[in-house]
Amino acid sequence: MTSIQAKISVVDDLQARRISDAENILREDLSVIESIEATIGIIDVEMGKMPEYLTVGKTPLERVHKLLSKLDSIRRSKERGSVVLESEKDLSNKFIGQVESIFNNLPKPLKWQSFLNNDLILLTDIPSIVQTASVKHDLNKAQTKLP
Repeated sequence: MTSIQAKISVVDDLQARRISDAENILREDLSVIESIEATIGIIDVEMGKMPEYLTVGKTPLERVHKLLSKLDSIRRSKERGSVVLESEKDLSNKFIGQVESIFNNLPKPLKWQSFLNNDLILLTDIPSIVQTASVKHDLNKAQTKLP
């Protein structure tokens, strides 16, 4: 090709990260691990607009995992009828709307609970050597989870 169609946008670093991660998610040759990492990047950029979120962890993976785990724990406690502390109710009220909005507006929308329970575990519970092999051999979620 001698020319390509392009759109030039002036964006800040956070917007550039989100655009890059969104484009990565839409790539057909993206591995499961790379797709999860791109989703984490989008969530982290969007949630990073809330300074309190940035204190949850040191890395995007740690922040996203801790936040979603806490929101899920609060949700399950409410469903069981357990006592939920006011501070936890406040935390849930502060973040849940933003989290749901982010997940609904992903290039490939999904439920945050599903992402927590089915996707994040591939980065939090699977050894890095398996993650590397998963990317190298383009394994799907089930193959990556195999012992």
